[in-house]
Order: sequence, then C-alpha cells, then structure tokens
Amino acid sequence: ASRLDVLHAVFSEGTIAIDSFHENTGDKIEWNGHFYSEKAPGVAVIAAPAFATIYAVLGTLSIDSSSELGWKISEWFTTVFSVGLLAALSALFLFQLLRKYTSSRTALVSIFAVYLGTLIYTYGVMLFSHTATASLLIIALWAIDNGVGLLSAGKLSKRHSLLAGGCLGLAIACEYTSALSAGALVLFVLYKNRKHAAYLLCGPALPLLLIPLNNWLISGSVLSIPYEYVTEFPGMKKGLFGIDLAPNISVMWQLLGSQYRGLFFWSPFLLLCIPGFVFLWKKSTSAFWLMFITPVVSLVLISSYSYWHGGWALGPRHLAAALPFLCIPAALGCQRYKKTGVGLAALSILLTGLGTVLQPLAPEGKTKLVTDFYIPMVQSGEVRESLGSLLGLQNILSLLPLLIVGAVLMRLTWKAIDTRTEAS
Repeated sequence: ASRLDVLHAVFSEGTIAIDSFHENTGDKIEWNGHFYSEKAPGVAVIAAPAFATIYAVLGTLSIDSSSELGWKISEWFTTVFSVGLLAALSALFLFQLLRKYTSSRTALVSIFAVYLGTLIYTYGVMLFSHTATASLLIIALWAIDNGVGLLSAGKLSKRHSLLAGGCLGLAIACEYTSALSAGALVLFVLYKNRKHAAYLLCGPALPLLLIPLNNWLISGSVLSIPYEYVTEFPGMKKGLFGIDLAPNISVMWQLLGSQYRGLFFWSPFLLLCIPGFVFLWKKSTSAFWLMFITPVVSLVLISSYSYWHGGWALGPRHLAAALPFLCIPAALGCQRYKKTGVGLAALSILLTGLGTVLQPLAPEGKTKLVTDFYIPMVQSGEVRESLGSLLGLQNILSLLPLLIVGAVLMRLTWKAIDTRTEAS
C-alpha cells in the first residue's frame, strides 16, 4: 500500500506526499507536516507506466481511481504489469542462462520450482520490492555471463556489462539491502576483467540517482534516507537501520529451516544447491565463492536485523536478494539428481505456491504456519479473492481456474521443450 499510495498521490495530486492515503499503511514517515512513503523509490518508478495506463483507462470509464473499485483494479493491473511482468521476463533470462549449463528439461524444472515455489512467486503478486530485486539480479547474472562469463568464458560484450550495471543500480534503488549482492557481482566482474568492470560501473549511474532525488523531494537533503525518520518501527533505530551486526544462530535457523520463515522448508528445491556447490567448485572456483559467500553474508546480516521475520509474510523475504545466487547451484544439483529435483520442485510449488495463492501475508505471530494457518484455511474454505471468486466460484473451488490454467501452460511448455530436445 505504501508504494501504491505514492502512485495515487503523484497522478491524482501531483505530489509524492501521501497525506490523502497514508492511513492504509504503517510504512511511512512524517516530515514537516506531511506523510511520505519510507520505501526506496525504485518499485514505484518501475510501476509508474502501468499505473499511468490504468489511471487513464479508469478516467475514461469515469471510475475514481481512489474508490474501492478503482483502487482494486489499479492495484491488480499495476502489480501484474510491473513486478509481475519483470519476474516473467527474468524467468526467460534465467532459463537461457541455465540451458547453457544444464539440459533444457532441467532448466525448465528449475524455472517452475523457482518461479512457482519460492518467494519470487509470493512477492510477484504484490507491489513489494523483493521479486523486483531478485528479478533484476537474475537478469544481471545473465548479462554478466554473456559479458565476462560466470562458469565459462563470456563474449566480453560491452553492452552486456552496461545492462548488468543498470540492473544492479535499479535493484539497489528498489531495495537498499541489495547493495550487498550488487557489490558482490561488481567484485566478481572486477576479478574477471577490469575493463568490463568499468563498463559495469557506468550502468548504475542513472537508476541510482533515483535515491538522492527521492531523498531531496522528501527532506530537501540528498543524503537523508527516509528510513532515518521511521517512527512505527523503533527497531530501525538500532545499528544501521535496524542491523546491529550481532549474528544470531537461532534466527539463522528460523530463516533457513523453520516452518515459520525457513527458506529451505518452504522451498526445498533450493536444497539441491548443496550438491550444486560441489559441481561449482570443480567448474569455477570464482563462481563458487560468489554464489556461496553472498547468501552466507546476507544470512548473517539479516539474522542481526530487528525485523528479520518480515512481519506479516510468507518465507524469509529479506533474503530475496540472495535467492538468485542459490538458483544456479540448485539447478546444477537438479541436473545431477533429476528425479529428486522433480520431487523437490513439486513440493516447493505445493508449499510456497499454494501458500501464496491462499494468503501470502501470513500472520506474524503464528510460528507453525502450515499446521496452524494454511491447513485450517483450506479446511474452512477461506481463500483470498481471485478471478475464480469473481466468476462466482466459492471457497476452495475458486482456485480451480488458476490451477487448471497453470497446469495446462506448464504441460504445453514441457511438451514444447520435449519437441525441441528431440529436434536437436
């Protein structure tokens, strides 16, 4: 809602101050008598073209964009054609990247697992920053592979290095903490080819300007980040915006293995990164260290974050920027253990996919989400509003259109891959 508030304010009132809409969100700051979103500006900028389109359409239909109906329509359209579209595009880039190092079938299984069975799916259905950040990092990985190469030599393409840099800069503009992942990729390119590292560093310049511009529009200072003035979340005052550099082993377990927020619990397909890392070590030590150390450092930092649990959420959403570095090793592990990979992909889709469809904003206080929240939800027939419910289907039956369409598209894609494999 915080980012949607900004879009509504910009297009209906010509200001980034969300005074008229702020009551629907706690993610805000108050400055000089006005309310502003505390969020990094990147996602709102990415979503602006989609919002502008639906805003114009609603105006033509004489529907107030701020009314309940207008808000619902604009929220759906804006989300689908911003973070949703970006995620879909990044899936194509990741598929092309994985096909270079695995079979087409393994690459497709990995895509199904990552985009329907991890938090990339969960936060691709809402205007959050996590899926946008992960998607941009995935595109950057593809570009770097074509530039200087990840597991093998690249084409030394300047435009790919520039694209990678642009994606990294925009990722940081969407979520400040993605600077860690972006920095790791910059160091990797610097190690591989200093000349192309210079091209890479030219790419982020324009998107990174969004951050000081947003700061200046709010406070008049380009260095004053909105998170400094957050009052709803006092933990943000500790350390560096809530990160006090005190790693917590118990929290690390919660982030990795627990039913509450465990990355590997909700997306067990990613466990295949373990044998994948063994292959990486043999193939390229530099790629191994890049994809191993980045998630580890991210885990350590988030374990010392005051709000590591992410509030009402499904999965460890603050680890989103580390996810792309696990996807490639997991796909390599899937190539080695194909049947296990298919099984874990199906389990990931069942857990995270179904949880996303039922309710991606799971209650903060429930630590046993499957047994205490999702199973009772299925039993009672309580599901989120969907296109199925708008068609008149009730309870769990309202999910049928989504499940049927999804299954048909997956089958057609699999069949297309089979045909291409036989032809080649």
